[in-house]
Amino acid sequence: ELLTKDYSETHYLKDGTPVTITPDNIDHCYYQGKIVGNSASEASISTCDGLRGYFRTSEQRFLIEPLTSDPEGDHAVFGVAGLENATPAVCGVTNETWAAAEEPPSRTRSGVHTFFYFNCKDVPKLRKRIFEVVNFVNMVYKPLLTFVALVGLEIWTDADKITLSSNTEQNLDNFMNWRNKNLINKKHDCAHLISGIDFAGDTIGLAFVGALCTGFSVGVVQDYTDTSALVGATLAHELGHNLGMSHDTTTCKCSADSCIMEATVNAPKDFSTCSRSKYEEFLLSRGVDCLLDKPDYKTLVSPPVCGNGFVEAGEQCDCGTVKECTNCCCNASTCAFSEGSQCAEGECCEDCKCRRKRDECDLAEYCDGASAVCPEDVFSVNGLPCDNTKGFCYNGECPQRSRQCNKMYGPGEEGRADCFQINTVGQYYGYCKRPSNTQYIACPLQDIYCGKLFCHNGTEYSTYGGWLKVGDCKASHFADFTKDYGQVETGTKCAAGKVCIQNQCVDLETAYKTAACSAKCPGRSVSLCNHRGECQCEPGWLPPYCDKEDKTYSSVTVQYLSPGWSKMYFTFIWKPRVASGKKCQDHFTFQVHFLFLQFNK
Repeated sequence: ELLTKDYSETHYLKDGTPVTITPDNIDHCYYQGKIVGNSASEASISTCDGLRGYFRTSEQRFLIEPLTSDPEGDHAVFGVAGLENATPAVCGVTNETWAAAEEPPSRTRSGVHTFFYFNCKDVPKLRKRIFEVVNFVNMVYKPLLTFVALVGLEIWTDADKITLSSNTEQNLDNFMNWRNKNLINKKHDCAHLISGIDFAGDTIGLAFVGALCTGFSVGVVQDYTDTSALVGATLAHELGHNLGMSHDTTTCKCSADSCIMEATVNAPKDFSTCSRSKYEEFLLSRGVDCLLDKPDYKTLVSPPVCGNGFVEAGEQCDCGTVKECTNCCCNASTCAFSEGSQCAEGECCEDCKCRRKRDECDLAEYCDGASAVCPEDVFSVNGLPCDNTKGFCYNGECPQRSRQCNKMYGPGEEGRADCFQINTVGQYYGYCKRPSNTQYIACPLQDIYCGKLFCHNGTEYSTYGGWLKVGDCKASHFADFTKDYGQVETGTKCAAGKVCIQNQCVDLETAYKTAACSAKCPGRSVSLCNHRGECQCEPGWLPPYCDKEDKTYSSVTVQYLSPGWSKMYFTFIWKPRVASGKKCQDHFTFQVHFLFLQFNK
C-alpha cells in the first residue's frame, strides 16, 4: 500500500533523455506491525531479501538486517542507540537565522557528520532502499493517523539537474526552483531530494516550515548512512517542518525518550505535544488549499480488505480493525456506515452528518449516495459581497486589509488612509509593483490600496518579514522580490465595486467577468455560478447548464456537504477518525504522496 496505481519512475540516458516507466514487477514486501503480545511496540520491516528494518519495544529500539545475500541465512539484530552515538546529529538553526527577512514558510535544519551515497545506475537496489525509507516514515506518522503513499521516484542517473554543493541552503533553493519549473505538471504537493552530497558542518536535512501548498513545499535530506531507518527518521523530521512543526523545546513532552521533532535527529519514537498541536493548527489553517482535492483510495495498489483503513470497492467506510476503530460513524466489522450516519470521513463530516456550507463565500455540495468522500469544494462566485459589504468573495475567502493585518500583527486595525499615500513614492517602503529586488514602481493614486500593506496597532513586529515603520504606519519588507508577502492580497476590496488584481484597483467585472453568469445557467441552479464561473446545479440536475435531469440521483441518499480534501509527489488527504463515546471528535488524517530524487555525487 506504499504505491499508487499511477506510480512512475524516471531515470536518464547518458545523453540526458528522460525515461519514465511504470514498473509492473515490483515486489510488495514492505510491512508495518507490532510485536506479538506487546501493544506498545511497532515495526517497519522489508521481507524482499531476508528481513531488514526497524522495530521497537516500549523501552528499546532495534535494527535487523541479513548477514549474507541468502535471505534464509543468519541475520543481525543490533540496537539503534549505538549508531546514534557514532553519528551525532544537532540542529544548525540559530535565533538570528532569517531574522532580516523572515517569511511565512520559514526554514530550519539539523545535522550529522558522515554521509553515504548510492550508485544511481543500480535502479532496483535504489528503489528498494527508497521504499524502506518511505515505509519507516509511514510507520512514524501512523500515530497521527497519517498514511504515506509513493507516487513517483526520479533518479538522476546521467548528471545532477541542479547545481549542488555543501551549501545546504543553496541546494534547497536550487531544488525548489527546479521543482517549480519541472514538476509542476506532475501530481504532487511536496517534493524531497535525497542526496549523497556531504552537507556542510553537521547538517543532514533542510526544509521550509509550514510550506505545504506553496512553491516552497520542498526539502533536502542527506543520505548519510546505509541504515534506511535513520535516513527515514531525518526525512520524517523534515516532513514535519513542511507540516508546520517546529523544533521541540524543553516544555514539549512525548511518551518516549526521543521525540521526532527534537533538534537532535535520531530514530525517534513519538511526536511531542507541541508537534501535535502545531500539526493540528497547520491543518486547520485556511491556507492549505492543496488539501481540497482528495485522491481516490482506489488508486492505492492493494486488494480490497475491510479493516485496512482505506475505503475500497464495496465499502462505505473503513476505520481499521475492530480493535483499532474509534470512528463511531463506521461499523468496523462491515465497513458500512453505522445506523443513522450519513458520512464517516472528510472535513465536511460533523458528528456523522454532512455539513452545510461554511459561510457566505462557500457553496453547499451534495453527497452522491455512493461515496463517503466529500466532493470537490466549490465556492460562491467571485465578487459576491461578504462580511456586511466590507469585502468581496474571492476563491472562498473574504479578503480584507484589516484581516490581513490581524494575521500579521494580531488584533488591531488597518493603517489610516494617509499611510497608504506612502505607496506613491516608489521606494522600498512604499510601492505597488516590484519587478526586481531593487526596482520599485509607485502606485497611481487610484491603486494605493493595492500596494504595500500598512497596519496600525497590534504587536510591534510582524509574524513574518523584516520590520518597517514610517511614522506609526507599520509594514513588512522582504529582500527577495519573488517572496514579497507584504503586499495587499489579491481580491481585497479597494473601493466601492472594485478589488485588487495584480496591484491595480479594478472594477468587479474587469476582475472576474461574472456579469453574464446568470445567462449561462437557464436550468436548475442553486446560485448563479461558482468561483470558476460554472453553473452550480441543484441536486439531481447535471452540469454544465443544470437543464438535464440526473437519472441516477436519489433524493433519499443525497445530503448537503461542504469542502472535501486533497492532493500532494506529497499528496495529503484528510481522513478524520473519531474518538470512542457518544460524541465523535475529529482527528486529522491525510495521505501523503512522496516524490524522492537521488543523484550522483
